[in-house]
Amino acid sequence: MENQITEANLIREMLAAFPELQPLYQETIGGWTEADFPGRYTIIGQTFAAEIRRELTAGVMTEFLRRSAVFMERVSVSGDDEAINIIWIKIFEWLMYRPKELQLFWPILGPATKAHIRDAAHRWTEAEKHFCSMDGLPEANIPD
Repeated sequence: MENQITEANLIREMLAAFPELQPLYQETIGGWTEADFPGRYTIIGQTFAAEIRRELTAGVMTEFLRRSAVFMERVSVSGDDEAINIIWIKIFEWLMYRPKELQLFWPILGPATKAHIRDAAHRWTEAEKHFCSMDGLPEANIPD
């Protein structure tokens, strides 16, 4: 049985699910001291999110992306607001502005992950409308 993902174990669970990210993780934490060790947002952003961006930008569905969809669904159904927020900020915010990559990824995303992306896109669209930006609104990029 898989562990429930929480803010406290997010990095450990990510590394267990994606051992191939270990070199990126080591590179990310390598230059830091204990006093200024990077937080979860930085680690997720420079490892998991960076690899998702790289693979999606290549435009080909991969096993890593399939496993990423499963992992993000685990986070999305966890109920841990901070773990969800880390994925939201580091992955969903990037993804909702990239319709080509989102189209590739969308069919394999789980229902809770899709709901979070829709929510993020709606919130960002409303914020941009508030500030009079009407071009390239993220809500328009969400597949049906």
